[in-house]
Amino acid sequence: MKQIQILAPAKINLFLKILNKRKDDYHNIETIFEKVSLFDKIILRESPKNDVIIESNVKDLRFLGKSNTVYKAIHLIKKRLRVKRGIYAYVEKSIPIGAGLGGGSSDAVATLKGINRLWRLGLCKKDLLNLSKNIGSDVPLFMLNGSFLLGKGRGEELSRIPGTSNLKLWHILVVPNLKISTHYAYSLFDKYYLSKKRGVRSGVLQGKLRLTIPTYSANIITYALLNRDVSLLNYYSYNSFKSLILREFTKLSSLNRILENINRDFVHLSGSGSALFMTFSDRKEAEYPIRKIKKVVSKCNCFLVHTC
Repeated sequence: MKQIQILAPAKINLFLKILNKRKDDYHNIETIFEKVSLFDKIILRESPKNDVIIESNVKDLRFLGKSNTVYKAIHLIKKRLRVKRGIYAYVEKSIPIGAGLGGGSSDAVATLKGINRLWRLGLCKKDLLNLSKNIGSDVPLFMLNGSFLLGKGRGEELSRIPGTSNLKLWHILVVPNLKISTHYAYSLFDKYYLSKKRGVRSGVLQGKLRLTIPTYSANIITYALLNRDVSLLNYYSYNSFKSLILREFTKLSSLNRILENINRDFVHLSGSGSALFMTFSDRKEAEYPIRKIKKVVSKCNCFLVHTC
């Protein structure tokens, strides 16, 4: 029986700024994504019956339910193309769930690509991209080529950052045993920043409370990437969620302080968390910090990854 295997990379957010809340209850953001070398593996093969079977090394029924992005991707293709064929999917998870690393979105794209090959559907990249937009805001990120991408709108308006094709950064990812849903993170943002404001839905946030220091800009991050300036990149990396998430989760805040003491204050949050990361220009620079982290930090997954 024919079988397809596809790797699904993780992502981190080098920059994430929430701009405003929209009339449709989504938020406009500006973000810079980087794909990194931490992978899930998706294994697909045909099933003799017209059913969908999903198994995984992660024993979490919620993960294996119909809300799972792999199931959504399979169901979407079967429904849109009126395909009456069964499929078995095994999801070998290495990317932690609920950590802001995009594992679910990446798994969905790997599944779309894999089914297209397995069933010889002949869908072009544009077709697959349009399908991916129906699964989640950052799912299209993994459909596009390029390691560094600028995201706008809900994060689905994507463009590659030119001049970065040969850029390779190194990162230490530290992921505690803590799952934070994107929906919950945005609800925190709304609670702390939007509850006392009026007319937010109609446009840009206004008032005395500022969401970011004005100098934090995606343009500066882009400049740092183009000039291979990791010091500048670290200094101006920003995430609108970080102060909220650290305030809400004291154990994550304590972990952040430990990592800041190890790495000169430059510790960043990916997406809505809970993954914290540090950025380095080469592997050698990251080797001492990761050894120290593994000695002093327990009950966390620690990964040394690079741009992919």
